[in-house]
Amino acid sequence: MPIRQFFYFDAIECLPENVFLPSNEVTTESPTVVNLPMKPSRYLSQEIIFGQDFQEKLGKSKYFVVGSGAIGCEMLKNFAMMGIGCSEEGYVYVTDMDSIEKSNLNRQFLFRSWDIGKMKSTVAAEAVKAMNSRMNIRAYVDGVLP
Repeated sequence: MPIRQFFYFDAIECLPENVFLPSNEVTTESPTVVNLPMKPSRYLSQEIIFGQDFQEKLGKSKYFVVGSGAIGCEMLKNFAMMGIGCSEEGYVYVTDMDSIEKSNLNRQFLFRSWDIGKMKSTVAAEAVKAMNSRMNIRAYVDGVLP
Protein backbone atom coordinates (compact mmCIF):
# COMPACT_ATOMS: atom_id res chain seq x y z
CA MET A 1 0.00 0.00 0.00
CA PRO A 2 1.58 3.30 -1.02
CA ILE A 3 2.22 5.96 1.57
CA ARG A 4 0.48 9.28 0.97
CA GLN A 5 2.59 12.19 2.01
CA PHE A 6 3.95 15.57 0.99
CA PHE A 7 7.58 16.54 0.82
CA TYR A 8 8.38 20.19 1.39
CA PHE A 9 11.92 21.43 0.92
CA ASP A 10 12.64 25.07 1.68
CA ALA A 11 15.81 26.50 0.17
CA ILE A 12 14.71 30.09 -0.32
CA GLU A 13 18.21 31.31 0.54
CA CYS A 14 19.36 29.89 -2.82
CA LEU A 15 17.23 32.31 -4.82
CA PRO A 16 18.49 35.67 -6.08
CA GLU A 17 17.58 38.67 -3.90
CA ASN A 18 15.35 40.29 -6.52
CA VAL A 19 13.24 37.24 -7.35
CA PHE A 20 10.18 38.46 -5.41
CA LEU A 21 10.11 42.01 -6.78
CA PRO A 22 7.23 42.96 -9.11
CA SER A 23 8.17 41.95 -12.66
CA ASN A 24 11.51 40.84 -11.22
CA GLU A 25 12.84 44.38 -11.71
CA VAL A 26 16.19 45.42 -10.34
CA THR A 27 16.18 48.28 -7.84
CA THR A 28 18.94 50.23 -6.15
CA GLU A 29 18.32 48.23 -2.97
CA SER A 30 18.72 44.96 -4.86
CA PRO A 31 21.28 45.31 -7.66
CA THR A 32 21.47 41.57 -8.37
CA VAL A 33 20.76 40.81 -12.01
CA VAL A 34 20.02 37.26 -13.06
CA ASN A 35 21.11 36.42 -16.58
CA LEU A 36 18.11 34.40 -17.79
CA PRO A 37 18.64 31.65 -20.39
CA MET A 38 17.82 32.44 -23.99
CA LYS A 39 18.06 28.93 -25.48
CA PRO A 40 17.09 25.45 -24.33
CA SER A 41 19.77 23.51 -22.51
CA ARG A 42 20.20 20.46 -20.35
CA TYR A 43 20.35 22.75 -17.30
CA LEU A 44 17.41 24.99 -18.22
CA SER A 45 15.55 24.53 -14.92
CA GLN A 46 18.63 25.58 -12.96
CA GLU A 47 19.33 28.46 -15.32
CA ILE A 48 15.79 29.80 -14.93
CA ILE A 49 16.18 29.93 -11.14
CA PHE A 50 19.84 30.85 -10.75
CA GLY A 51 20.79 32.31 -14.14
CA GLN A 52 23.33 31.35 -16.79
CA ASP A 53 26.21 33.01 -14.96
CA PHE A 54 25.71 30.66 -12.02
CA GLN A 55 25.51 27.66 -14.34
CA GLU A 56 28.80 28.70 -15.93
CA LYS A 57 30.38 28.85 -12.46
CA LEU A 58 29.19 25.31 -11.79
CA GLY A 59 30.68 24.14 -15.08
CA LYS A 60 34.03 25.75 -14.26
CA SER A 61 34.13 24.33 -10.72
CA LYS A 62 36.81 21.90 -9.63
CA TYR A 63 35.98 19.33 -6.95
CA PHE A 64 37.88 16.50 -5.30
CA VAL A 65 35.70 13.69 -3.96
CA VAL A 66 37.27 11.33 -1.44
CA GLY A 67 35.46 8.00 -1.53
CA SER A 68 33.00 6.62 -4.03
CA GLY A 69 30.86 4.60 -1.67
CA ALA A 70 27.21 5.37 -0.95
CA ILE A 71 27.68 9.10 -0.29
CA GLY A 72 30.36 9.51 -2.96
CA CYS A 73 28.13 7.86 -5.58
CA GLU A 74 25.28 10.20 -4.69
CA MET A 75 27.54 13.26 -4.84
CA LEU A 76 29.02 12.24 -8.20
CA LYS A 77 25.55 11.63 -9.63
CA ASN A 78 24.38 15.04 -8.40
CA PHE A 79 27.49 16.72 -9.83
CA ALA A 80 26.83 15.13 -13.24
CA MET A 81 23.17 16.14 -13.23
CA MET A 82 23.95 19.72 -12.12
CA GLY A 83 26.74 20.21 -14.66
CA ILE A 84 29.60 20.57 -12.18
CA GLY A 85 32.94 20.20 -13.94
CA CYS A 86 31.34 20.18 -17.39
CA SER A 87 33.10 23.12 -19.02
CA GLU A 88 36.64 23.17 -20.39
CA GLU A 89 37.98 24.71 -17.17
CA GLY A 90 36.01 22.46 -14.81
CA TYR A 91 37.02 19.10 -13.42
CA VAL A 92 35.96 16.51 -10.85
CA TYR A 93 38.53 14.22 -9.28
CA VAL A 94 37.54 11.12 -7.32
CA THR A 95 39.67 8.69 -5.35
CA ASP A 96 38.87 5.45 -3.56
CA MET A 97 41.23 2.60 -2.68
CA ASP A 98 38.39 0.09 -2.33
CA SER A 99 37.07 -2.42 -4.83
CA ILE A 100 33.41 -3.24 -5.42
CA GLU A 101 31.93 -6.10 -3.41
CA LYS A 102 28.55 -7.78 -3.76
CA SER A 103 27.36 -6.16 -0.52
CA ASN A 104 27.87 -2.70 -2.09
CA LEU A 105 25.34 -3.21 -4.86
CA ASN A 106 22.20 -2.51 -2.81
CA ARG A 107 23.28 0.99 -1.70
CA GLN A 108 25.90 2.15 -4.21
CA PHE A 109 23.74 2.54 -7.28
CA LEU A 110 26.47 3.37 -9.80
CA PHE A 111 27.74 -0.21 -9.60
CA ARG A 112 26.35 -3.37 -11.25
CA SER A 113 26.97 -7.04 -10.62
CA TRP A 114 29.47 -7.22 -13.50
CA ASP A 115 31.54 -4.55 -11.73
CA ILE A 116 32.36 -6.75 -8.72
CA GLY A 117 36.11 -6.77 -8.15
CA LYS A 118 36.75 -3.54 -10.06
CA MET A 119 37.90 -0.34 -8.36
CA LYS A 120 35.06 1.84 -7.10
CA SER A 121 36.45 5.17 -8.27
CA THR A 122 37.08 3.94 -11.81
CA VAL A 123 33.61 2.43 -12.23
CA ALA A 124 31.90 5.43 -10.60
CA ALA A 125 33.71 7.82 -12.96
CA GLU A 126 32.63 5.76 -15.98
CA ALA A 127 29.02 5.65 -14.73
CA VAL A 128 28.67 9.41 -14.24
CA LYS A 129 30.43 10.04 -17.55
CA ALA A 130 27.67 7.93 -19.15
CA MET A 131 25.07 10.14 -17.39
CA ASN A 132 26.70 13.35 -18.62
CA SER A 133 29.30 12.96 -21.34
CA ARG A 134 30.45 16.58 -20.91
CA MET A 135 31.63 15.95 -17.35
CA ASN A 136 35.40 16.08 -16.97
CA ILE A 137 36.22 13.44 -14.38
CA ARG A 138 39.38 11.61 -13.42
CA ALA A 139 39.50 8.57 -11.14
CA TYR A 140 42.34 7.71 -8.78
CA VAL A 141 42.85 4.65 -6.60
CA ASP A 142 45.21 6.36 -4.17
CA GLY A 143 44.75 7.00 -0.49
CA VAL A 144 44.51 10.48 0.95
CA LEU A 145 47.14 11.00 3.62
CA PRO A 146 48.30 14.07 5.56
